[in-house]
Amino acid sequence: MTLSEEELYHFLALQLVPGIGNTLSKTLISYHKTAVGIFKASVKNLARTPGIGETLANRIKEFIQVERKTIDKEWEFLQKNSIRVLPFYSSEFPEKLKALSVSPAILFVKGNIHLNNHRMVAIVGTRKATAYGVNVTKKIVEDLKPFNVCIVSGLAYGIDIAAHKAALEAEIPTVAVVAHGLDRIYPPSHTAVANRMAENGGIVSEYFRGVKPDKENFPVRNRIVAGMSDVIIVVEAAETGGALITADFARNFKRDVFAVPGRIGDTYSEGANALINSGKAYMYTKVDDLLQKLQWDEHGQQERVRVVQTNLFPELTEVEQRLFDIVRKADKIHIEQLRDAADLPISQLIPILTELEIKGAIIGLPGKMYQAL
Repeated sequence: MTLSEEELYHFLALQLVPGIGNTLSKTLISYHKTAVGIFKASVKNLARTPGIGETLANRIKEFIQVERKTIDKEWEFLQKNSIRVLPFYSSEFPEKLKALSVSPAILFVKGNIHLNNHRMVAIVGTRKATAYGVNVTKKIVEDLKPFNVCIVSGLAYGIDIAAHKAALEAEIPTVAVVAHGLDRIYPPSHTAVANRMAENGGIVSEYFRGVKPDKENFPVRNRIVAGMSDVIIVVEAAETGGALITADFARNFKRDVFAVPGRIGDTYSEGANALINSGKAYMYTKVDDLLQKLQWDEHGQQERVRVVQTNLFPELTEVEQRLFDIVRKADKIHIEQLRDAADLPISQLIPILTELEIKGAIIGLPGKMYQAL
């Protein structure tokens, strides 16, 4: 679906309404079909939308008049900086990501990349890459060049930036998914690389301008890296870290995960070796390992990937599933609100929430807030 500027403007406005997060945005579109239609609907009709109610309905109706300057300022920033707005129902929104219930409702994209025209290969790893890790990353990218790929990573130090640079050198499209608004690049030292990527690839974010690269944004960002990719390759990783979080998301999303084996005893090979030893990742030693598993031919067009949207976290217990559903419906929720909704004492609630975080179902935010992933 090609969306008009009027529709994009109104969906942008909807995202700025306080209390309207990813889940409610999707619900509103499913009931009212378009963002323009949402703002034209009566308060009575909006209030009947599941999860909205009269208070939010009034807020939506008033927002576009009361906050017109705020919306215009955001829109002008996007236009001035050639940043595309991709609502989840746009034909340009990544199809594999769209199929997941935890997908963002909106993406901002700077660059010329079309996210459904390539096989998407995520390459992730430690920020403290060794020379071995950098060389392996470059080799992986070079070997993938004939297969219509786009290299996805997070623009971080170490393996991420090595993957992006290798793609640029090989003239392969590359995309960075970042954990902040597109009014900045983090780390700043990677600005020149990011600018080159906009010419053959792009920078992707779910965050509005002004959002800083706070640490809680990075695990949330990692679900997009995993969700929009066909396959994830972990090059180097310690026992804990963002690369392993991305790999966990990928497994939950039914994506293939590969890991490059490292030397025994190397700190930044422990995570990759553990993924292989535990059966959570296939061993990557050469490009044929990946090609045989995915059955890719050279120069093939992007296959339509069917993502089964069942329970993303089948290992959840009954009480964990109940808590996850409450958090997901609320978009963000304080622990005391969660206690009341679940009718559980805090002493019982905290261990369950900790387990949900470990399983990658939710993330704890500052201020004792929780959000579903």
